[in-house]
Amino acid sequence: MEFEFDKERLDKLNGLIKEGIAPYGNRFDQTSDALKIKKDFARLEGKDEKIAGRITAKRDHGAIKFIDVQDEQGTLQVYFSEKHADKESLKIAELLDVGDIIGVEGTVIKTKTNEISIDAKKIALLGKSLLPLPPKWYGLEDTEKRYRKRYLDFIINRDSLEKIKKGSVMVSKIRDILKNKGYTEVIVPILQAIPGGANAKPFITHYNSLDRDFYLKIASELYLKRLLVGGFEKVFDISKNFRNEGVDTRHNPEFIMLEAYQAYADLSSMLELTEEIVKESIFAANGTYKIKFGEKIIDLSKPKIRTMEEMVKEKTKLTSEEEIIKRGKQLDSKVSSYGEAINTIFEAEVSDHIVDPVFVTRYPIEVSPLAKKMEDDPRFVYRFELYIAGMEIANAFSELNDPIDQINRFEEEAKRKNRGIDETQEFDKDFIEAMGYGMPPAGGVGIGIDRLQMLGTDSKSIKEVIPFPQLRTLED
Repeated sequence: MEFEFDKERLDKLNGLIKEGIAPYGNRFDQTSDALKIKKDFARLEGKDEKIAGRITAKRDHGAIKFIDVQDEQGTLQVYFSEKHADKESLKIAELLDVGDIIGVEGTVIKTKTNEISIDAKKIALLGKSLLPLPPKWYGLEDTEKRYRKRYLDFIINRDSLEKIKKGSVMVSKIRDILKNKGYTEVIVPILQAIPGGANAKPFITHYNSLDRDFYLKIASELYLKRLLVGGFEKVFDISKNFRNEGVDTRHNPEFIMLEAYQAYADLSSMLELTEEIVKESIFAANGTYKIKFGEKIIDLSKPKIRTMEEMVKEKTKLTSEEEIIKRGKQLDSKVSSYGEAINTIFEAEVSDHIVDPVFVTRYPIEVSPLAKKMEDDPRFVYRFELYIAGMEIANAFSELNDPIDQINRFEEEAKRKNRGIDETQEFDKDFIEAMGYGMPPAGGVGIGIDRLQMLGTDSKSIKEVIPFPQLRTLED
């Protein structure tokens, strides 16, 4: 398959080869980077250092050349003259283009204009660029191309690269928190015979050697609970979930989820854990608990706790169950109970308007088939969802550990499915059998890592924190 590269750059490539210069080099041992040299200039001035990176700009001033080299940490100017550079480096310099990847060895100096630079002695060509980089505005204006050509976005828009790095810092902090609390990280199956642990449409695939359909994981929950049955007391998993649903600024069909379960704990234990994870992971990336998200400043240090029912009544000004059920049916004709009505109204009219952190509690049993009933009102369960900036960030339960009750809940889910509600829990016979051997009371929480990273990086679209988001084809 042929590919059309830039003719002028191909000519330079051939020129390098004729000069006996390898255009695609090998190992280059860096001794420093752009940020380190700038921060530690007082100590490094006059010393020789080696850096490597991509050329982002070239300026010729007669026999002197100035080259901007960008590495992962930043950009540093390279001062290049015949006075100090060797002969092979002089040949290479004449054939360099913006976009080429080079290694530079030279002395750390300040130029006459007081700019920290490297006075080059040797240049090694490590990767010849055969396509010109697009202009700077490319990654700022053409959002669609940014996501399709993400490698170019990272080269041109350093903010995009920094968001991914910040997201990594956040995940590392989450792992540190959990491991310091004695949690064991485990890996659960991606291919599952029964899609369980969440109300979602699964992706279906076929397992050839077993000649049967499997489902991509929609949640880790039921496997992590099996581990509680098996004797593990604190477990967590950070991995991809796959849900066959729409794509928008807050949803991506494949996303990263943290799920953590603790035996002998309850919902209040999970609230404390969730608050710590959210606050400390964002603090690790930003150095503050007050973050900017769009036009708003959000203070993570003072979350509120409110019930779904009171928030719905406050928003609608409705007080009776009959009025609320009627309003729910107006929003969704499939609504058939008070609990379903509350949940429907909350999702349609309340959740998007939550800005500062709110732990929304007392969820209806109809939409919480894996959570323990509340003693004071069995229509509701011990469950919360954490909302920040209109987004659901976390979902937690006091976990149901009664296998008889769990069977009844699964049967109720089947009835809801028969009423045309697609996103319901499947009956998992093996999970019921595991519960039958005895599962300890437990608290469990799931946290959407991508959405948490959106908050921590001031990103209004989930695609900003996913290195390679799924997109429609160009033909579509």
